[in-house]
Amino acid sequence: MPSSPPPAVKGSAIAHALADCGIDSATVVPDFVQIATHQCLDANGGRLRVTYCANENQAIHVATGLYIGGRRPVVMMQNQGLYNCVNSLRACGLDAGIPLLLMVGQFGREFSNYGQDMRASRRHMVSLLEPVLDALGIACWRLETAQDLGAIAAAHAHAEQQRSPAAIIVGRHTEWD
Repeated sequence: MPSSPPPAVKGSAIAHALADCGIDSATVVPDFVQIATHQCLDANGGRLRVTYCANENQAIHVATGLYIGGRRPVVMMQNQGLYNCVNSLRACGLDAGIPLLLMVGQFGREFSNYGQDMRASRRHMVSLLEPVLDALGIACWRLETAQDLGAIAAAHAHAEQQRSPAAIIVGRHTEWD
């Protein structure tokens, strides 16, 4: 009998980890994988300013403007959305050197793939995410359990030091408190 995966990360723990490393804004395209986190950000009493965007290109551009204006944003989207905004990510993050922190939900990931290499997924939208990030030269970290919460600070520090985007792949649905 297969063992069940460890519990997923609570949305509130992600919201606290973001705030703890200095993130003060979020541009969000709603993502079913991260919906518990979105709810925590909305209910956090203003610790992070949340801007909901119509699409991922807009989220990248708004986050870029926030950064230029002195804010420290995170951009939240799902895997399919990252594929949609590659050109905006290239222009704003890579060419302009804006240290965008990305949180990308692995929408469509099979339960049987938890704890496995995401590249082994049968679904292209899941299996191609890391190779696309690799091709763009964007470092990525995985966030699947509470033990992975340090990935947020590591990715944020990397983005700031390299003046380049860094991605956190949210590999499982975040949990409500």
